[in-house]
Amino acid sequence: MPLLYLFLLFFFQLSGEVVKTYLNLPVPGAIIGMLMLLTYLALTPANENLKTTCQTLISHLPLFFIPAGVGILAYLAEVKAYGLSIGVALIAGTFIGFVFSLLVLKKVLRSS
Repeated sequence: MPLLYLFLLFFFQLSGEVVKTYLNLPVPGAIIGMLMLLTYLALTPANENLKTTCQTLISHLPLFFIPAGVGILAYLAEVKAYGLSIGVALIAGTFIGFVFSLLVLKKVLRSS
């Protein structure tokens, strides 16, 4: 995996964090960085090296779930105490996101 393209991905994430900090936005910097990366990808021709770098990172994606699992084990008492609330929030949030995505898709398909 070419180091330059890994640096490019980190650059966009860091840039998003910088934009978030300086503009005091309520959106996570990683999201801003992804939008910047999306803009970059839309304006430049397809790059196989960047695609290869991303596919390599995706193949190691399960490793990113290890810290979440450790966090759940570290806060097991809180999870037991608030597990129902957390579950309801997760299900409701997923449902709201799903419905919102459907409404946006419907509007986009109508406008095209």
